[in-house]
This record gives sequence, structure tokens and C-alpha cells, in this order.
Amino acid sequence: MDDREASKIEITQVPEKHVKHEKRGGKCISNCWWAFSRLVTLYVPDAYFECKGGWDKERRQAWREKVAICLIMFLFSMAFIGVGGLLPLFACADNNVVQNDGEGGYTISFNRENMMCQSLTILMYSIMLIISMVLVIQCLCSLLYVVRRKPKIGPEDERSKVMVMVPCYNEGTKELRKTIESVLGTSYPSQNKVLLVVADGIVKGSGEPKTTPEFIADELGYSVDDEIGTFDCTSIGELPSNRAKLYCGTYTKYGKELKYMVIVKCGLRKERNKPGNRGKRDSQLLIIGMLNRFHHRRPLTDLDQAVIAVLNNQLAIPLETVKYLMAIDADTKVHRDSVSNMTYSMNKDDTILALCGETRVENKRDSWVTWIQVFEYYTNHHMKKAFESVFGCVTCLPGCFTMYRLFTEDNTRLLSCDQVFQRYATNKVKSLHEKNLFHLGEDRMLTTLLLETFPGRKLSFVPEAVCYTIVPDTYSVLLSQRRRWINSTFHNLLELLRVGNMPTVCCVSMKALIALDLVATLILPASLIYIFVNIYFTVILGESVSTTTLIVLGISIAVQVLPFLLRSDFTYFGWFVIYMVLGVPVFYFILPLYSFSKMDDFSWGTTRQVDESTIPESTDGDVETGAPPHHSCGGGFGTSPTGHQSPRRPLHTSLNLKESKINGRSTTNTASTGTSRAGNRPPRESIPTSLTFNTGAFTEDEMNEMLSEALDDAPIVPV
Repeated sequence: MDDREASKIEITQVPEKHVKHEKRGGKCISNCWWAFSRLVTLYVPDAYFECKGGWDKERRQAWREKVAICLIMFLFSMAFIGVGGLLPLFACADNNVVQNDGEGGYTISFNRENMMCQSLTILMYSIMLIISMVLVIQCLCSLLYVVRRKPKIGPEDERSKVMVMVPCYNEGTKELRKTIESVLGTSYPSQNKVLLVVADGIVKGSGEPKTTPEFIADELGYSVDDEIGTFDCTSIGELPSNRAKLYCGTYTKYGKELKYMVIVKCGLRKERNKPGNRGKRDSQLLIIGMLNRFHHRRPLTDLDQAVIAVLNNQLAIPLETVKYLMAIDADTKVHRDSVSNMTYSMNKDDTILALCGETRVENKRDSWVTWIQVFEYYTNHHMKKAFESVFGCVTCLPGCFTMYRLFTEDNTRLLSCDQVFQRYATNKVKSLHEKNLFHLGEDRMLTTLLLETFPGRKLSFVPEAVCYTIVPDTYSVLLSQRRRWINSTFHNLLELLRVGNMPTVCCVSMKALIALDLVATLILPASLIYIFVNIYFTVILGESVSTTTLIVLGISIAVQVLPFLLRSDFTYFGWFVIYMVLGVPVFYFILPLYSFSKMDDFSWGTTRQVDESTIPESTDGDVETGAPPHHSCGGGFGTSPTGHQSPRRPLHTSLNLKESKINGRSTTNTASTGTSRAGNRPPRESIPTSLTFNTGAFTEDEMNEMLSEALDDAPIVPV
């Protein structure tokens, strides 16, 4: 089978009886939308696309759909401005509209007695009343978190095993060190947490002297060996397979220890452009797919077997005991008690499926671009997420700071269930809608899948858990980042409207609020124009302002100020002023217009720049036939000479003593395991806790025994 045939195969082979199919009518809607987009752009012949570089069929259709969405945005905006501005201007105006005020100026007089004017006034007041009610409810929900008691975390709240997953791409040593040390410094017990870093290919960041996997090795203290073999694993995209190397050990610094594993996706033979790179969603699916296969007792990949063996025998955290999966980004610094606060909330409420904490801006004073984002991050968490959390359905669990529950007390699988895994791992991403969901908004899409699959469970917000992240500090990077965020948010709102069983609290429907969010996204630029036009009529032309308008304006400002005032976060008042003066024009006008005009751009733009000139060619883990590859935990797991690790073959090894530096002190690992012989598996208690360590050889029987023990301990999933 060649690569072209293999690229057409879905990577997830899940029994059909376990997967819910798309609801009836979905295909009809897709066909109608396709026809509408063709109708809107009917005047554009295919010859036009030839001068654009010969776009393929999918790209042409994506462009047509973008034009159709921009047309809908224009129509909604015109309707809003027409009903709120143009119609009242003509319907409520006197016959002699412009009058001389006797001092060389002019005023406009309005007649508000006619029926049309009164109807429009009632309509606008109704809209303002609805907006005010939503803002007040959001504020009240935020205040609920102010008055609740601070959690008292005890030892029983820190007993669950937690895996901290960190996908990385082109980060440098500064970002990686900050993230790793923050996980090391958390108050959660070291014996109950393990760090799992997934390097998305052999990639070198722009201006960096080394590749990201090399920076990871430098920070954790192990050495990168090009001769170490690789493990087979599945992937998404054009190439349905990949190879990966595995490193593990115990990171020791500042008197603390952190168990870790590092998966480096190194690619297939002769990959030259970013070998092994498959995207963030693929990095997540490496772990979710392993959990799916392990929990449902399906055939494991070579990488699955290696990871399970390491967890069970070297790190003493068996996979079946890992209850929570925490996902953070490689530039995120988590607060000391963040993990404990998250597990505390999970343990107190078994219905919580996943939760996120508050993400704050770390580089808030770098430039005016970072200034305007400080209050935006704050209000998005303490207003929007707090409001959604009351409904139990936070619509976006950010990949930079989220914790997932893997299974329930009755062994029901959650994140690794077939419905979530199958749809999240789909390779059939062709339409504009699907590409914005899966290529640009994978975190939102995963959240939507959880909401759809488990309607009786909660997605919550925990403000006590805090992390810090680096935000764009230049205007071009902000444009690139928000283009992805705004477009993926718009398409995810459309997807959320299709989710059934959305909750209702106090006669307020979550689905109605999602529809309101969708409309608000379409008319953001028009709403800003409407505000400035009203200011012009009031200040320049002397039109009086109604009391209702002033009340709504006061409510809009008060509900945004109260949350940080009642929390005594007075510094946010300055950030609020900066946001209103500089941020509102950017976030309400420039970014939406730019994003919608670039909706058919599925690249990450200038957000993640890499240096492709010095990327090494992937060797696919090749070693000469007859030369056993290395198999060292802390120096990489090896494979057979052909690069394929079969569970029916013995795993050979050669012991390499590693010299590491811990807090500036050179230490040599003299592992007591030595060179293990067949049948003499090293006992768990003899494994050293230095920065890196090596294991002896595992024979075929020993590896099969370890995997059998792991699978036997995994509970049977009810179907």
C-alpha cells in the first residue's frame, strides 16, 4: 500500500456500534449551504482561481463559503444599523429636520409621536433590556465565586494520580524551563503526578540555536542520541503513521522531584520539512488514543506499549490508576496550588467532567498590545466562564490550562470514550467549517464533543486555580492569533447550536445565549459604528439622550467593574480604562473584520515561527542490521533494527552511564540495575531517583508480562 492509499484511511478503527452517527438533516443542511455559497459567488468563474495559483477544489469552495459568511455578516450589520439608526432617523424626524439654532449652528429635531417611531423605540429599548439582563446575570454569577469559601485542601484531595500533558512545538529554553519548573514547584505530591511532554516534530524555533527536543533534553538532563530506535504510532493528516522516541526519568531541582516522560515525534524516513510534525491535535490524540485502546482493551501501538511499561515499572504510576489528565501549554506557568485546587473540585463533585482555571497575562507591561489584553483575559474568565460554569457547560476549555476526568467510579470512560475519540481523531476535514473547527480551534471542538457526548455532566470554572501565559506583544502576532480564535469561535458556536440537551437555569436557556453570542459576533463592528454615531448625534448635533440609554450604559460599565472591585483587585481599574480606550476599537472592529476576511486561511500565521533552513532529515530511527539499538529510560527506548517494535520480539539494551548536572553539581548515574539479563527484571525499588536513569534489558516474556499485568488491572468498560 503506497502513501496515497494510506492517506485515505481513517486512523481510528472503532466499532460502529459504539459511535453515534451524525443526526439526520445534517447532510441536507450541508448541501443547502454548498448551494448557497455557489449562488452567492456565481459570477466568479473558475478561471479566476487559475490566476490565484491554481487553487484546488477544496480551497475554491472554502473561498466561496467565506464570501457567503461575509455577506451574512454584512446583512446582519445593515439590519442592526438600519433598525437602530437609519429607520429612527427618518421615521422620527420632523418635516423641518435641520434647524438653525440662531448662533451659527444647526440642530436636528425629532418627532417621536408617530406610531413608527414609537414602535422602533420600544424595539430598541427591548434589545437594550435583554443585553442589560444578560450582563447583570453574568455579574451575579461572577459574584457567586467571590462570596464562596476558600477551599480547604487536605491530604485526601491529593491522592489521585495526575498526568500533566505538555504539547510543545517551537518553544525555546526560557519557555520550557518556566513550564517544567512550575509543574515541579506545585504543592501536589511528587509521587502522585507525572509530567508528559510531547514534542511535535524535530522543529527549531525562529532565531533559536537548537531544536525544541534538544532544549527539552537540556532542561531535564538527559542526552539526545540519534542512534536510539523509534516506536510506531498513528497520526492524523496526509501521513497516517509516525515514529516517536521515548525518554523518561526523574527531574530533581530545588530539593524537589518530578517524574517525567518525553515523547519526541521524529517522523518517517526522509521527512525533510519539520520531520514528525503533525499538529497539536495529533499530540493530544497520541495520549487520548492510548487511553482509548488501553481502557477498551484494543490492540496497542508500539508507543502505547512502551509508555505503559514505563509508567508501570519505572515511574511507579500505573496507567490504570491515572484518574485525571491535566493539559497545559509549553509557555504556561502554573501557580503552586493550581493542581490541588483542580483535583479538590473534581473530588468534591463527581459530576464534573472537566474544568479550567483562570489564565492571567504574564507579560502585561511589554507593549500596548499586551496592555489591552490584560483586562480582556480577566473579564473573559470572571464574567463569561463564571457565567457558563453556573450552567455547568463552559463552552471553551482552553488547552493551556484544563483538567479532564478520565473515568468515573463505575468505570465509565469519559475522555477516552469512542464517541469523543472517534470524532476528534477524524481525518475527514474538508469543508471551511470543519477546518476552522479541527485545524484552528481544536480545544473548543474537544469541549463541544464533551458537551454533546455527556449532557448530564459539568464543564466548570475554578477561579482558585491560576496560571500565567505569554500573550502576543506585537500587532502582527495578535492579528494572527485572534484570526484563528475568532473564526474558530464563530464555527464552534454554530456547532454548539446543534448540541441537544443544553441546560436551562432560572428560565434562561443556554442555547438561546449561544445564539445571542453568535449574532453578537456578526454585528460587533456594526455595534461600534452605532455607538460612535450616537455619540456624534449627542455631542455634535445636540440630540438628547434618553434615561433608558444612560441606565443601560451605566449597567454595562458597572457589571465589568464590580467583579474586580469586590475582589480588591484595584490594579485592574487601570487596565479597564486602557481596554476601553485602546482595546475596544481593536477587539470590536479591526479584529473581527480582519478575521472574517481571512476565514479561508487555515495557517497559524506569524504566531509560531520556525527556522526550516537547518531542520535535520529524519532517519526514521534507522540502525544497521545486527546492531541492537539503545533501550534506556532517560536515554530513549529502542526498537528493532528495522525500526518496528513488535511485542513478540525481545527488547535489547546496552547500559550507558549518564553524567548529569543537578543544580550545577555533576553527578554520575550508577544505576544499581546494571545490565539486566533475561529473566532478571530489576525490582521497582532499586530504580534510582537521579535526574536520568537507565534500565536493563527486557526480554519478550518480561515485556509481555508487564503489559499483561497492566491490562489485567484495567477495569472492563461497560458497553
